Amino acid sequence: MKKRVIAGAVLTILVVSVIFLDIPLLDTLVVFLLSLVGMYEYNKAFKSAGYNLVPLIGYLSCFGVFLLGLNLDYSKILTIICFGFPIIVILSFIYAVLTKLKTNIVDVALSVFSVIYIPVMFSFLKLILNLENGRLYIWFVIFGAFACDTLAYLIGSKFGKNKLCPDVSPNKTIEGSIAGIIGVILSYIIIYMIAKYCLNISLNIWLVILMAVSTGIVGQFGDLAESALKRFCKIKDSGKIIPGHGGVLDRFDSIMFIAPVVYMILKVYMQIF
Repeated sequence: MKKRVIAGAVLTILVVSVIFLDIPLLDTLVVFLLSLVGMYEYNKAFKSAGYNLVPLIGYLSCFGVFLLGLNLDYSKILTIICFGFPIIVILSFIYAVLTKLKTNIVDVALSVFSVIYIPVMFSFLKLILNLENGRLYIWFVIFGAFACDTLAYLIGSKFGKNKLCPDVSPNKTIEGSIAGIIGVILSYIIIYMIAKYCLNISLNIWLVILMAVSTGIVGQFGDLAESALKRFCKIKDSGKIIPGHGGVLDRFDSIMFIAPVVYMILKVYMQIF
């Protein structure tokens, strides 16, 4: 219990530091740590369900996060990805053959998918931080996810009557889901006002609203995706690193979906305007 409390406290401090401290190396280390722990939880979950993944492939892919810390141009990153993914697939099949198919085709597919689901999704946190005013934009990801989860839980548990997706997550309701989206919109407007009146950073209000609605919806699917994964593996929590809240994949499931959406909307807006 003591170790879990310490681990949870350290993880919380590191994540908070990303919001307020402009230390690129620390940003990279935090995203790498989240990816590494998330990969461990993913492999452990499927191992408990009887699958025999190739964990080394997943762990090695997490080191790709450090490439983002080098601020490489996108053509170089794309080249690395084009080389990296075929190598991952090839090595996974070589491993399956050499182990006489103790690791089968499904295990290989799950191993390759882990690279996309965990380090690739988490890497968008670093990509956002690399943007101009990235330290502000990361607020939209973290506080948006927190507001959505909090409002959805409070309203859903008290007023929720209509089930949202009972086969995946029996406790989630449509009322809670709507409240979650409203929570994201309110949190984004607050961030918009702080940026404008306290930080002298002007943002397009319609861009903010678009991000709010999009992430309010997508973030909940991130939560449902993790619930589906846990239900498939027949586990309650992905891990125990955060006392009372489960593992990294439990707590960051919404963020893993929100970060790519925020980044893509911002990049498209910046390219057009």
